Amino acid sequence: MMRDAAAGSVVMTGFSSRRAALHRRALLAAAFAMIPTCAFAQDAPTIQTPDRLRGGRLSTPVFINGRGPFDFAVDSAANASVIAQDLAESLSLAPAGPIAMHTLIAREVVETVRAPTVRSGALQSADVRFALAPRMGLNGADGLIGSDLLAGHRLVLNFRGVALATISHSRREGDSFLSARRPTARFQTPTDERLNGLLMIDVRSRTARAKAIIDTGAEVTIVNTAFARAAGASPITLRDGSRSQRVSSPTGLSVDAAAVMLPNLHLAGIGLEQVPALAGDFHTFEVWGLADRPAALLGVDVLGLFETAIIDLKRGELVLEL
Repeated sequence: MMRDAAAGSVVMTGFSSRRAALHRRALLAAAFAMIPTCAFAQDAPTIQTPDRLRGGRLSTPVFINGRGPFDFAVDSAANASVIAQDLAESLSLAPAGPIAMHTLIAREVVETVRAPTVRSGALQSADVRFALAPRMGLNGADGLIGSDLLAGHRLVLNFRGVALATISHSRREGDSFLSARRPTARFQTPTDERLNGLLMIDVRSRTARAKAIIDTGAEVTIVNTAFARAAGASPITLRDGSRSQRVSSPTGLSVDAAAVMLPNLHLAGIGLEQVPALAGDFHTFEVWGLADRPAALLGVDVLGLFETAIIDLKRGELVLEL
């Protein structure tokens, strides 16, 4: 099936007989990820917080100056790649002065270092500038690879078994996902709607339509207040009894985000029900001009409902495989 969408063309194969199966699988996965506990009817529902929301991340092996591999998270929505301060020191990377880095929370000025060579899969870059961050702010990772290095590449997220990310070459013009053996959904962002190389798709909750940036660095989907309000999102209580959760930047700067439940979330012909999210008017939405209209950062919690997610940043494509 093929149809047009406001954020670009959407093509789906294998869904005519199996779309319902995908819908059921998504609902089942969501039910096990966040299991409701007893709550009075007049109170907000209580949910369990899955391990993925407490530090789970997709990582890829990275070699720096021929040394490694080091464990780097992949963050398709980060505008700068980051390295842990202690690792930079152990590699004797040369200081490269301060830069302004736009994080989820704020514009932060951070110190940087330069690495002569960086390699991970098809990614091979020279004279790479890394922002410095404490390892604690990176959830224990050695660093993160951002869109500055991922640009022009294809990111393959494999959620079968142990979650793993690999960086490969962009799809060639003659290649087609239509030959895929698995049921597949493909989204494409028009060139004039790409935000500095980020991949953005259309989503909907009830009648509220929103722009969603694909964010592999977000463990849970994040929405702005405009989207939460328009979708009729309801507050929820986390397992620890709170109704908010701290979200942090790589530097360790953190703020509270409201825990909410979206009644549903639709990506083209794919429907998810009762989708937990964190809500707030974060700096990143302002940076991308989305502060005053419904918007979201689509995180690994949603992408992980599929067997594989393929993000081609050069072509502006997202492919989801069941």
